[in-house]
Amino acid sequence: MLTSQDLAGYEEFGAAVVVGGERELERALVLAGAEVPAGGCEGALVVVGPGLEHPAVARLVRILAESGAAGLVLAGTAPDDPAATELAATAKESGLPLLASGRTLAEWEVLAPQVAALRAGLLERQYARLAGLLDRLPAPGTGGAAADERGTVRKLAAYLSEQLDAQVLVRGAGGVLAAAPEARPPRDQEADTQGRLAIPLNGDATLLVATDRPAAAPDRGLAAYTAKAIGLALAGLGERQAGQAVDEAVRRVRVSALQLLMSGHPVPAQRVIQGISGDLLDSDTARVYIIDCAGAPRDAVLTEAERALRDAALPVRCPAFNRHVIIVAPQLPGRDPEPALLRLLGVFAQERVMLGGSLPHPMEAVADAYGEAMDALALAARTPARHATASRTTGVLDVLPPEETRAWAIRLLRPVLAMPRGGRQILETAALAVEFERSAAARVVGVHRNTVTRRVQQVFDAVGLDHELILHRVVLSLAAQVVGRYGVGPAPEGPGLHALLTAPEVRCWAEKALRPLAGDRRDLLRTLRVWVGHGCRFEQAAAELGIATKTVRSHIRAAEPLLRRDLVANLPDQAPDESEHRLSSVRPLALALYATTPPGTAPPPLPVHHEPAPPRPATAP
Repeated sequence: MLTSQDLAGYEEFGAAVVVGGERELERALVLAGAEVPAGGCEGALVVVGPGLEHPAVARLVRILAESGAAGLVLAGTAPDDPAATELAATAKESGLPLLASGRTLAEWEVLAPQVAALRAGLLERQYARLAGLLDRLPAPGTGGAAADERGTVRKLAAYLSEQLDAQVLVRGAGGVLAAAPEARPPRDQEADTQGRLAIPLNGDATLLVATDRPAAAPDRGLAAYTAKAIGLALAGLGERQAGQAVDEAVRRVRVSALQLLMSGHPVPAQRVIQGISGDLLDSDTARVYIIDCAGAPRDAVLTEAERALRDAALPVRCPAFNRHVIIVAPQLPGRDPEPALLRLLGVFAQERVMLGGSLPHPMEAVADAYGEAMDALALAARTPARHATASRTTGVLDVLPPEETRAWAIRLLRPVLAMPRGGRQILETAALAVEFERSAAARVVGVHRNTVTRRVQQVFDAVGLDHELILHRVVLSLAAQVVGRYGVGPAPEGPGLHALLTAPEVRCWAEKALRPLAGDRRDLLRTLRVWVGHGCRFEQAAAELGIATKTVRSHIRAAEPLLRRDLVANLPDQAPDESEHRLSSVRPLALALYATTPPGTAPPPLPVHHEPAPPRPATAP
């Protein structure tokens, strides 16, 4: 993780910390004055020039703190300058990191892009460091002789010292076991300053890490992983334990690659995985499979999947759901993982393990493939074979006119797409979060839940929709899907969503989609229409229909197999909650109901006439 405080260690930024903090830094944003961009400043290090009035800058500090900015830099200012010291109390009270930089505002215009590049480089180096540990762990079959264990400890200590530019000492009950660099052993004392770190190992052993820069704390993440590896070596693990250590390290690298893919970064994911899986991700398209382990231990299913798939796919423990294993299968010649996965269902037949698979998607859209696989997994739960693959049925995007629909989506999302540096990424995170529960989405993409919540709020506020209303989420997610399929660009005036959804070809698609409900004597279609009209709220629908809430729920559940969709979420690892709905299923239902609204009947309250005003920058007084 890169924080604004870390920039003080890079000479080119000429920055010094006035008020410290640990906010994650994604990019730098240079402001000409004290105006806050309409797109917001979440994750941004905001740079302002000297000469601004103190009340304006103090107001800016409070706005930035509330919007999740990573910090504020006073360009052309020394740390002891009155402008910095006067602002320090406000920054400390607001919890916003404050830096002073000797670089001018013009110089920061050039430096700003380097911040995002630095963050990407640190992220890539973090994963590379973890992969580097794999090369220094004992390989299966090498045995557990004391000499080999001491050699492993020395190699790991030397690697940690080299990567962190630090002095490293491994001390056991019998004395020093390893020291690096050997020519300059670190001081043998406990960590009592920010520049030192002590990690207990097995028994009386301790890993000590110290830097020559007291203000710089060692990388705790890499030090912790190294400590685990050293602990295994010191315990005299044999072939099985060493193999498990290697396997676990490889699995951590795979999770990192999955999270990069889920956030739309296939190139860094390829770099991360290359050391252990070669060219596995060197493909333009991929399918995603999800295994629901049901009654089987997940690690047993994962181990069997790894053995069966070999180099044909990327199996990963799902970071969000404890019963799931995610498999990313790039479309490569001669590598089809599906037969092996179907055989795996036979191995775990008694445990009722299930499998759902997506259609091929671009590598940049693995998150979309994941959502499709989740839908297929819901269908698999209702089939005797316990597996299902997404079908190539015609969806609403297939019948909507591309250019007119794209123009509508861009007009709706213009305030988000216009956000400086990162609007598209914020939109992608928000779109994933409205498809799934936010905590699950945060774990899948590897960011904090608060970050996901802020981005959802930021997107909905920007376009003027309410994220608490499911039909507003339907419209937002539809627009995000359109942009994902057709891209961004000019948005000429054209028909709104109401005109698009009431076109004859869309009505024809909708009638066909709802046709399976027609033969049921309970009039499921009427129940669905009222339920969706009330924002998928059961009690309100029951009141209008004059039936019990339990009956409404029963009708919804009865409609699910007919529509081949799960309308109410019932995900593993969480209690059933009928206030959580599968948006990927409610979205086509709501659009189909809107398109087939009978004359004289109110359509579902989709915000079809909503058009956000062009964004205007807010000004700090």
